[in-house]
Amino acid sequence: MDVIVVGGGATGLAAAYLLRRNGADVTVLEASPEPGGLLSTFEVGEKAEAGEEARLEYFYHHFFTHDAEINWLLGELGLEDEAIFRPTTMGMMRDGEIYPFDGPADVLTFGAMSFQARLRFGMSAAMLTYLPGFEDDEETSALEWFHRWAGKEATETIWEPMMDVKFGDAADQIPIAWMAGRLRQRARSRDGTEEKLGYLKGSLQVLVDRLVEVLRKGGVEVRCNAPVEQLITSDGRVTGAQTPEGTLEADAVLSTIPTPILAGLVEDINGQYASSLREIEYMGAICTILSMEEPLSPVYWLNVADPGYSFGGVIEQTHLIPPEEYGGRHLAYLSRYVSSDHPLWSKGDDELFSRQISELKRLFGREVKPIVDDHWIFRGRFAAPITGLKFSEKIPSYDTPIPGLYMAAMPHVYPDERSTNNSIRIAAAAVDRMGLDSSFVPDGISLASKYA
Repeated sequence: MDVIVVGGGATGLAAAYLLRRNGADVTVLEASPEPGGLLSTFEVGEKAEAGEEARLEYFYHHFFTHDAEINWLLGELGLEDEAIFRPTTMGMMRDGEIYPFDGPADVLTFGAMSFQARLRFGMSAAMLTYLPGFEDDEETSALEWFHRWAGKEATETIWEPMMDVKFGDAADQIPIAWMAGRLRQRARSRDGTEEKLGYLKGSLQVLVDRLVEVLRKGGVEVRCNAPVEQLITSDGRVTGAQTPEGTLEADAVLSTIPTPILAGLVEDINGQYASSLREIEYMGAICTILSMEEPLSPVYWLNVADPGYSFGGVIEQTHLIPPEEYGGRHLAYLSRYVSSDHPLWSKGDDELFSRQISELKRLFGREVKPIVDDHWIFRGRFAAPITGLKFSEKIPSYDTPIPGLYMAAMPHVYPDERSTNNSIRIAAAAVDRMGLDSSFVPDGISLASKYA
């Protein structure tokens, strides 16, 4: 069986690995100069060991102790000893003060709300995390539910700012099913109040490089700078793909690219299917990465619940991986999800950085610019789908209505959150739908692929 995999990100590379395990002849076509997709990295300097390159992802990444699929793949590739699991902390910035936010005791001492609001917040979060049924409720808006059960004060103080940063104008359309899935994922990674997160020595570039190495040694062709310009059909069946370098024939094509891009490729083959794919809207992501002489805060993940900031999260990578691994630099992400028509999306890098430096001074009450020695800004247009009410009705099937064409993409992760682990999970589900064996991939406790 000859298979073309369109897209060389985590899903595409994992699918190629599983397909090759089934004996398929596989070609991966990636439009970018390098494989990796949202796992792509850049050089941030040298490690403490002279001459050894330190790399970091454009967009922050970690995985969980309970992520069965990625831990399995690391073992398959001989990388299990490269996995690092370390305890991390979470905080909430409100009214200019950082509050620890790692467990029930922290909620009860969260001074930005009244005691009654803290109790209601804790009760409602526990309901979503531990009581059955909420992960299936796609008809109730999360914010509507929070107003009812957490109350006005807790919703306006915590939930509304966090949902606005994640989904913008669509925040009031996100179902409680999505929030329940997210809270349950985080709860499973905790041992009491301690949460351990996973990372790889040398960044997730190590996983990408090893996957590509193993694929190529196994006979898989991984082509970069090879965008698919057109899907080739014969008698209504997809039989290959056209790239700038020529046409490739195949028995099947598996697309792992964002659904709006796939829609453009199938428009002339099945217009109705293309329209259904375009109904899925995406949020883009903007990540500013700061290199500093010292940390900004004492916590790994700081949620910014105060209004008026161009970022909603401050994720300090060097509270997970020591600064010694980055030549002594302290690294932090300033994260924000925005739609493509949001003013921040079109703002120039220099203007955005200048604004954020001013915002950091306001946020932390001190000058930050003197400790910043470098910065980088990255944008990802298709960072996450907007998972609105009854989103499961929009999720396309792995086997498309076009014979010979299969697909696996971020919408399949719903109601869970996008992650490298879930990319592997949906790759396995797509390979199974192609009639091949993926039963050797462990079925973890993720909710991804539930509706496909």
